[in-house]
Amino acid sequence: MPIKSFEFKIGTEIETTLKGLTCENCDYCSICDDCPICEDCRNFRYYCNNCYEEDRERILNRAYNDGYISEEIYERLLNDLENDEICEICQRYSIWQDIFCQNCDPCYDCDYVRNPEYCPYEDYGLPENIDINEIEPYIDRYYKDGSCGLEFPTKAFDSLKDYYNAIKTIVSVIGKDYIKTTDNCGGHINLSWRNIKNGKTHKDYEFIIAKNIIFFSDLLSYMFNSKYTYKRYYWSKMPTEYDEIRYFITDKSNYPLVLLKADRIEIRFPDAVNSPNNHTLLTATLLAISFNVKNCYLNKKNFEITQDIYDTIRYLGERPNNEKLSILKDKYILLRRTVKPYLKEFSYELNVDLVKALDWRFKNPRFTTMKRLNFKQFSLDKRIKLNTIATTIQKPLFAFC
Repeated sequence: MPIKSFEFKIGTEIETTLKGLTCENCDYCSICDDCPICEDCRNFRYYCNNCYEEDRERILNRAYNDGYISEEIYERLLNDLENDEICEICQRYSIWQDIFCQNCDPCYDCDYVRNPEYCPYEDYGLPENIDINEIEPYIDRYYKDGSCGLEFPTKAFDSLKDYYNAIKTIVSVIGKDYIKTTDNCGGHINLSWRNIKNGKTHKDYEFIIAKNIIFFSDLLSYMFNSKYTYKRYYWSKMPTEYDEIRYFITDKSNYPLVLLKADRIEIRFPDAVNSPNNHTLLTATLLAISFNVKNCYLNKKNFEITQDIYDTIRYLGERPNNEKLSILKDKYILLRRTVKPYLKEFSYELNVDLVKALDWRFKNPRFTTMKRLNFKQFSLDKRIKLNTIATTIQKPLFAFC
């Protein structure tokens, strides 16, 4: 089914080692930029409670001297200082700011300053070298993550290109030195979709989708995760038994590699988002897997094989032996056939041949080579001809499927 049949949302969570600023080490409390005391006073006109006859006269003098009212109005109201028209003039020209604010001390006995409950940054302001204005359009908020440092969840995007540009900007602004798998940073991927032809959503097939992602998780970890991925195994564990999958992937406290949420599916095994190209290709691949709901590849027999290879890579941090590599080669043929139609359509949006990029990623797995994926190498404009891995490996052996 073509991509145009789906409305989808994708997002990711960029974990960093940034510690941010706490009340203890922050030089300036940002709550003062938009003082809530002044805002309340302005909204509820508390300054009117301190307006007396001499203040009304000062308001009239200011309005007359600044040319807001004529001499006739000035003389009339000066003899009628209880007239509500003076209040209207004060409000219309914001004269109250000059009459009352200069003698006010809103900082006296303030309950807001250096109070974490009111901090707009949820206790963790960004370091001075990070410009929040550059990344704010792409994130909903940021907060302290338990496994790493500050975490920056992106907005939900309905375009792979917008998603890619958001990741590139965030990573560029924060800096790759603060986004490392070796420091326990990860990059959870979230997805959801609706089939506009039949009205079905990912929720109708979430267990099939989750099982298919689990089925390919060993291969995808080998292709896209680094050799340090074992440092994050605790936060993306494989179920111990096939029969417990349904329970395991619906409880966040289990730290499953795939978590079913109320409105989306969260894939938790991806590494730190320090390579936007690598992470975007992985996201596109996972989204393509989720679209294919006609087949459920995971079963009791091949679960044990998948679990064994996944744990070899992600728990032990070891290179799979030749037998396991042979299984991954066969599994890649199935993956390629599953995602190719969707990746071809995504390719035009990014102007990158994602199918060839996927072939390259399999031939140069990040787990063993640590090579960075370069989208420019697969630009559709350049029409670069590459020998793809798909033509060099044998037909798949489906004994494990």
